[in-house]
Amino acid sequence: METPVTRAEFELRFHHLLVNMKSGKLQYPSNVAESLFRLKLLPNGRLDFLSVDELARVQVNTMHTVIAMQEAFQGQDEQGPSSGE
Repeated sequence: METPVTRAEFELRFHHLLVNMKSGKLQYPSNVAESLFRLKLLPNGRLDFLSVDELARVQVNTMHTVIAMQEAFQGQDEQGPSSGE
């Protein structure tokens, strides 16, 4: 699993996850959703890392990995079969 390198990348992953959950594109068990909706923001609008628990961190990194894999497979489908087959 690829983990974020910068704070901005980490926050962006959480933003995408929360937007997808609120729009209904992603659904999680209630304990995971509670963990994600407990996230807090600092007065400057940044994510408060103290509010991010292990469950939320694993979910956001898993979602990012799954989306990256889906995009890679879609890219292969668009290119068609390789010339070696």
